[in-house]
Parts: sequence; C-alpha cells; structure tokens
Amino acid sequence: MVLDRKLVFTADDVYCPVRATLALLGQKWVPHIIYELMAGKRRFNELAAVIGGCNSRTLRDRLKNLEGMEIVDRHIIETMPPWVEYELTSKGRDLASALSGLEEWGHRYMEQPTS
Repeated sequence: MVLDRKLVFTADDVYCPVRATLALLGQKWVPHIIYELMAGKRRFNELAAVIGGCNSRTLRDRLKNLEGMEIVDRHIIETMPPWVEYELTSKGRDLASALSGLEEWGHRYMEQPTS
C-alpha cells in the first residue's frame, strides 16, 4: 500500500515517519482492526462482527493493505470448508504497542459515557 505523498512529507519535502504513521492510522477501520487483533488470531467474520459497521469489502481491502505492509498475516486454514485467519505480525504487534499507550491515556482521561 502506498500512502498519499502529501500526508507523509512535510511542506519542505522531507519524509516524516510520524506523519506516515498518522496517515496509516487515519484510515477508517485500521486502528479498529489492529486493536481487535491485539487479542490474537481472528477469522474474517469474527473480525467483522467485533469491529461492527465496516462492510465486508472495505474490511477485506484494509486487511489486504495491512498484509501488504507486513502488519497483518493471513493464514488459510485448509479444512472443509476452508477459512481464513488474520493475526498481527511482529511489525503489527509493535504498532499495537503504540496503540496501547492511547488505550492507557483513554482510561486515564476519557470518561465512560453514561447511558
């Protein structure tokens, strides 16, 4: 997956890894996918159910892009019927650890909504 150049380079045309990471995480559903895979392997339909609101085509495209970036691994389970499982790679787990910091911040400063 190629991120939009204007999102990853500064006005001075210098590559910025922070901007690149924010561009990746700024894509709809990507943080949700990574967060849900932090718990371990998930089948496609399990992932779709826990994320909620993401249509199958979009989820498939996001997973394919994350696989291309070596953030997610895709495993085909050869049973009858066959199914696919997704899990974070070591690169993906490193990214997930960065999200853990956001989770800690949220626990500290974001109030739980009341019904």
